[in-house]
Amino acid sequence: MKNDLDDLIERLKQNDKEAFNLLFYMYAEKIFKFSLTFFNREVEAEEIVQEVFLKIWLKRKTISDPSTFNSYIYTIAKNLIFNNLKRNIYKKKYDSYLYANHQAQQNVTENEVIYEETKQRIERALAQLPKKRKEVFLLSRRDGLKNKEIAEKLDISIKTVETHMSLSLKYLRGILHVDSDKLMMLAFLILFNI
Repeated sequence: MKNDLDDLIERLKQNDKEAFNLLFYMYAEKIFKFSLTFFNREVEAEEIVQEVFLKIWLKRKTISDPSTFNSYIYTIAKNLIFNNLKRNIYKKKYDSYLYANHQAQQNVTENEVIYEETKQRIERALAQLPKKRKEVFLLSRRDGLKNKEIAEKLDISIKTVETHMSLSLKYLRGILHVDSDKLMMLAFLILFNI
C-alpha cells in the first residue's frame, strides 16, 4: 500500500489524471464519512469532498512527503469543515439577530432591499480596487485561503498579502460607511459569500 501510494503521489505531481482519480477513489468515501460527522446534510459533506480534491489537484506539485499524505488530506478536510462551520455560525447568529429584532424592523422586504443594496455597494467597491489587491482580497474572503497560501499562489511575500488585505478592508469600510451593527454584520456576511 505504501509503495502504491508513493507511486500515485509521484504520478499526481506529474499531472497524471489517472493517479488523481485513483486517489479520489481511495479517499473520497473516507473524507465524505469524516465530513458527515460534522454536518446534518450529505450535500455539505459532498461539497467538502469536492473542495478537498480541488485543493489536492491545485497543490499537487507541493506535496513533498507521500508518507504524510493521509494526514495532509485530512488536515485539508478539517480546515474546510471548520471554515464552513464558522460561516454557518455567523449566518445563524445573523438570522437570530434578525429574528430577535423583528419587531423593530419594518418588514422582510426592506431587509432584502438593504441586503441587495449593500451587496451591490460591496461589488462596486471591489471593482474599484487595484487588480492585485482585489485578487488578494477575493482569494482570502471568497476562497478562504490563508495569507501564506495566497502568497505562494501569487508569488508575493506574506507581508505584501497582509498590506493588500489591510488596505482593502480600510477602503471597503470607508466606502461602505459601516456605522450600524446590523449593516456591519450584513456586510461581513456578504463579504464571505460573494
